[in-house]
Amino acid sequence: MKKYIMYLCLMVAMAASNALAQNPVNSNAISVDSGYLNVDGGKLYYEAAGKGANIVLLHDGMVPCSIWDEQFLMLAKSNRVVRYDRRGFGKSTDPDTTYSHIEDLNQVFVKLELDRAIVFGMSSGGGLAIDFTLKYPAKVRGLVLVGAVVGGLGYTSHMINRGGHLKSPKDLADTEKAIQYFVMDDPYEIYHENVQAKERVMKIMTSNPKHPGSKEKYAMLKPPERTALMFLSEIRVPTLILAGEFDIPDVHAHAGAIDAGIANSTRQIIPKSGHLIPIEQPGLFNAAVFDFLEELSLGF
Repeated sequence: MKKYIMYLCLMVAMAASNALAQNPVNSNAISVDSGYLNVDGGKLYYEAAGKGANIVLLHDGMVPCSIWDEQFLMLAKSNRVVRYDRRGFGKSTDPDTTYSHIEDLNQVFVKLELDRAIVFGMSSGGGLAIDFTLKYPAKVRGLVLVGAVVGGLGYTSHMINRGGHLKSPKDLADTEKAIQYFVMDDPYEIYHENVQAKERVMKIMTSNPKHPGSKEKYAMLKPPERTALMFLSEIRVPTLILAGEFDIPDVHAHAGAIDAGIANSTRQIIPKSGHLIPIEQPGLFNAAVFDFLEELSLGF
């Protein structure tokens, strides 16, 4: 009977997720607070909703925090959820002085009075979640790492030239061409069958165009004090690691390294997805997260 009830809950979560994917802006009467947080040398745009256990959503290195539309309000039904644009992304200010993503995230915790939180991180946002956990372990209750990378492992030439599809990085100097490539042409960022996801991401990117690979974003970025790969064993919180079936091989290598380094971790492959799992396969993603949160006595 218990298994049957859990199965029904899982199906309800998936159905609700798919419904939200069709109408992600429907808040179902959930109030959303938004604004800007002053950080050292800049401002971060944030949104917060719901009450309960704290969850912080970190986007990847291409798209702003709206990539979490299929999860933000659903999670806020029973948790306090915060998402924000990292410096140089979305509505947040571009860097004009040295800065640290780790300390920016810490300021989000401080200014929004988050004592502890489960931190979700996509791609480079996952790397940030790892770095933050290593520096501020008492502030992290759990991790959900999505197509995450870890500092210290590095990347192959296959990653850099996107399996030969990207002939020269110079081809991406133009913002419009860069967005077109990563959203519509790249075989790993979004799985080719996920046409609706491509259209959604293209709309997000073109509505607030900022170069997805701009060097200016990183020229003044302070690196972490420690190389995360060497210290993963210090992370002891429950960790869910997700990778898309069709994501680039380097991401799967990073997922394996993270899984091997964090003792209390679980790794899953999400079928028919590339790099942007939450928007490509929201039903499967949310179901996996639902399971994980249930183990932490949370849930949607």
